[in-house]
Amino acid sequence: FYVSPSVQFQSKAFKLNAGIRPSWDNGKFATLPNITAEAKVGETGLLVEAGWVGYFQKNGYRTLTDINPWILQPAVYANTKIGEQYAGIRGAAGNHFTYRARLSFMRMNNQPLFPTSRTSLEGRFFDVLFEPEMDVVQLHGEIGYTLQEKLSVLGGVTYRQFTSLQNAAKAWGLLPLEVTGALRWKMFKDLQLKADVFLWDGSQNRKYSGTSFKLDPAADLNIGAEFSVMPKLNLWVQLNNVLNNRYRRWNQYEVLGLNVLGGVVYSFR
Repeated sequence: FYVSPSVQFQSKAFKLNAGIRPSWDNGKFATLPNITAEAKVGETGLLVEAGWVGYFQKNGYRTLTDINPWILQPAVYANTKIGEQYAGIRGAAGNHFTYRARLSFMRMNNQPLFPTSRTSLEGRFFDVLFEPEMDVVQLHGEIGYTLQEKLSVLGGVTYRQFTSLQNAAKAWGLLPLEVTGALRWKMFKDLQLKADVFLWDGSQNRKYSGTSFKLDPAADLNIGAEFSVMPKLNLWVQLNNVLNNRYRRWNQYEVLGLNVLGGVVYSFR
């Protein structure tokens, strides 16, 4: 539970939010910061932003299995407290291009990590360990291009460095680098094409013996199309893992190669 009282000041070129966030996490009280500011740089369309914010990430069995579906059920749960200090820029260049870049320093308490479980000889399951304290330096950037409602292209990259872990030797299961891209193209009135690309550097993993190793980097490309047969009837097809790469997000669980899905959508509205 939390409340977020704050004071805001806004002018034509500057905006400030200054507040605190009193929070109760499983009966424990914490006062978190909630301070953000942004300023326009002349008439360039560039915004400079900075902030110091704190918040909780709720961890339950459902949210943890959304990250790693191969975990053993935890005996205890803890929510992650995150304190983030950041600075960055965002804006637009012309009528079509948008961009954003942010450098963040985050301190995480009770961040879930996913080492291979030592209770399973084959090493095909993962424990959930809540790291008491960990520091993360994160650099995120994205760029987008939009042409009316016909075409949109978005690309992003996120780099993370994990340091100052108290208990774990490595940040088990967390990705240090992610690159994403998305294309949506309305080629004709009734035909839309789409493509998504994902690339990431492999995460650190712990073997059953206790030694650590790093998974290989991965790349995945998906393409699809949707065609409107009539106002209420659409046909779609999706090709996943077009490159037919045999990679692993989690150790011993190789993804499917090239696979094709198709379907029909009928709307009664």
